Amino acid sequence: MDNRNLMGELWPKWMLEPELSRLLNERWGSLHQDKLRECIRQHRLERDTKPDIAAIHKAYCAIVPQADVLARGEVVQTRRDATSLQGPSPAEYADWDAWAKEVLKTATAAEIDAAKERLGISPDTHRVLAVAIEYCRKNPCSL
Repeated sequence: MDNRNLMGELWPKWMLEPELSRLLNERWGSLHQDKLRECIRQHRLERDTKPDIAAIHKAYCAIVPQADVLARGEVVQTRRDATSLQGPSPAEYADWDAWAKEVLKTATAAEIDAAKERLGISPDTHRVLAVAIEYCRKNPCSL
């Protein structure tokens, strides 16, 4: 975003079309922003009328080894994977416990038995039992 703002400042008469804006977010979002910024500034010295996006990108590729670009994408993917694998936070567990207590408060003995039967096991936590009861309520058995 900062680099797009910089381009707007360096070429005030140039307007960025929405399609190009989305494409720049997608393509330039994972690049080294400081190096990209330098390429944009250098391009402004070379070109006065309007920016040539392809030329800016070529200049970036010339100063940043492509292996580094790929490695950075892998780092971003690894961070996303690690974030998605982290378990619930203590606050999320507390919210889940509170929700489970509310569900179990309103559950009848028949609902609890039906949930245990559909699970095929007897859950050892009230959270799992509450999820099973909620599932059974939303998806009644058609027997």
